[in-house]
Amino acid sequence: MAAMCLQASRQGRGKTRFSRSFPRESLRPLRPLCVLLLSLLLQSLTTLPADADDAEGCLFCHRYRGLSTYEARSGRLRLFFVQPEYVSQRLGPHALLACTDCHPRSEVDVVPHEPVTKVSCSLSCHLGNPGGQQQLFSHANVAEMLGRSVHSQQVLSAMEVAGGRLLQEGQSECLYCHDEPIFRDPTGAIPALEALGSRTFDRCDVCHLQQIPADIAYYLRHIAARLQAARPSLELAQVCSVCHSDPVVMAKHEMHDAVASYLSSYHGKAALLGDGRTADCLSCHIAAGANAHLMLRKDEPASSAQPGRVADACRNAACHPGADIQIGAAGVHLDLPSTRGTIEFWVAMAFIGLTLATFGPSMVLCVLELFSQVIGRHAHDGHMERLTREVLARPEGRRRLVRFTPAQRIQHWVLVILFVLLAVTGFPLKFADRDWAQSLIGWFEGLETARRIHHWAGLVLVACLVMHLAYVLITLRQRRARARAAGENAGLAASVRSLPMWVNPRDGRDMSRLLAHLLRLRRERPAFDRFSVKEKFEYIGVFWGTVVLGLTGALLWGEQISSHFLSGRVLNIALIAHTYEAFLAVIHVGILHIVNVMLAPSVFPLSPATLTGQTPVRELAEGHAAQVLRVARELGISTGDESTHGM
Repeated sequence: MAAMCLQASRQGRGKTRFSRSFPRESLRPLRPLCVLLLSLLLQSLTTLPADADDAEGCLFCHRYRGLSTYEARSGRLRLFFVQPEYVSQRLGPHALLACTDCHPRSEVDVVPHEPVTKVSCSLSCHLGNPGGQQQLFSHANVAEMLGRSVHSQQVLSAMEVAGGRLLQEGQSECLYCHDEPIFRDPTGAIPALEALGSRTFDRCDVCHLQQIPADIAYYLRHIAARLQAARPSLELAQVCSVCHSDPVVMAKHEMHDAVASYLSSYHGKAALLGDGRTADCLSCHIAAGANAHLMLRKDEPASSAQPGRVADACRNAACHPGADIQIGAAGVHLDLPSTRGTIEFWVAMAFIGLTLATFGPSMVLCVLELFSQVIGRHAHDGHMERLTREVLARPEGRRRLVRFTPAQRIQHWVLVILFVLLAVTGFPLKFADRDWAQSLIGWFEGLETARRIHHWAGLVLVACLVMHLAYVLITLRQRRARARAAGENAGLAASVRSLPMWVNPRDGRDMSRLLAHLLRLRRERPAFDRFSVKEKFEYIGVFWGTVVLGLTGALLWGEQISSHFLSGRVLNIALIAHTYEAFLAVIHVGILHIVNVMLAPSVFPLSPATLTGQTPVRELAEGHAAQVLRVARELGISTGDESTHGM
């Protein structure tokens, strides 16, 4: 209805819309009356009462969400909606302003309005208060501050981006960074307000409602808003990216894509995952409590981003209190492709090479074995399966072919649980821009909880490694005692070599023979004992990975302590090593190990070896023939022709 009335009013202003019997001059005295009648009509048609704070009656029309106009020349749709609650509930600093403090009264006191001049943010405003007194306020001092900053008016007014100018002619440059300011939830800074509820300001109003008039609710929200960041971290990065990720701006000012490198850092990824309190652009480029309008170039001595002062931003009470000045050398904008020749670059390259050198051959063997099993190719003519069944038919043979003891099975499943926890809480941070990562962090109800689980799971994993080493030492001691009792060599070296997971020269030969067999260059498949070369390789990988991930994780978790002994660049290396080693572990376990123990035809859907200790007959015959033959001899079972089993 408001749109219809406005359209009718526009038609009334056209010269051809009036009858000859009613000359336009005779209607001019009636214009104020028409405006009044239009206002009363709009008021009667809506059930929403006019706000007492809207003394000029602007919300009679502007409270409607659909109030807009289409500009054919620019092809833009302009919205004129104003949220009534913004004014009535004092949701932002502009809530105390009248519309005509920013818009010339001569342009807006007629309906439809005259063409409205672009608003200048440096105008003087009249702030109202409950006592009816008016106070002058102006942002002119802010314009003067910007003139001394890196974001001077000259720089902003000449700003050209890839898509053309962002602001229309006459618009204030403040709009590059600011939109309609809204106070953030005051409970974020003053949690006690949430418990008080609707009676928050009753005590204050005893004095400040009439005797010492002051809008306590407004000023408390204003103070609480200023105690918090004006924008969440990710939203601020989006504001900065308008210029600092624009190719035209970067080329003109010879800058790198600072926002992209920020988003690839820990802080940026935390922001992508919804952490609004993590360090943002202003955390480093503006000193704590300083004026953002006086941001300086990083090469100026007074700049907080100056290399000698960066650590001060890191060591503030909200981020890394207690850290040493060396933490300033850590790379917030570390971009590996652009760091060629640095130690960080070569560490990353080393881990990439390690991944290719370990995962590549293992993946080739895994694919070849799957292909061999799918086409039904066997390494024997059925003799080994018959022998295996014969050995398993005897209770003693069944006991000796148990490949995992109860203690080993428990250790394995504890490792499985910890590995899954570490993966699901750690990898979302590596792929923070993915929807699945954000959903996963949401399932943990926030990044902070996920990080806490990740840290404690890592501690338990390291503790389990220490316990497993103690278990190995106890096993080694028992083996040496049995060797002495049997009159065999009980030396330390011989006992270590007798451990089932110890890698010996024969394992290298068996690996080359297995590859030749899978490529059909060799008929016989090598006969592996209790554990194959692949299983020994994975076992060693768990040791290596736990040590690397444990050490680097401890450095990153305790950065406030480690920075007193190590340079911030060591934290860069620790982050790179932690990331790449975690990736290497996940692809090995998530692809190779899962295929070998779950998806391979000989064990599908899951090998019972880690549940009951018993291995399927086909898997024993194919993958552990040497163990079957050894047990068969010990039990006095005829093994037949062994030459066909790679012995």
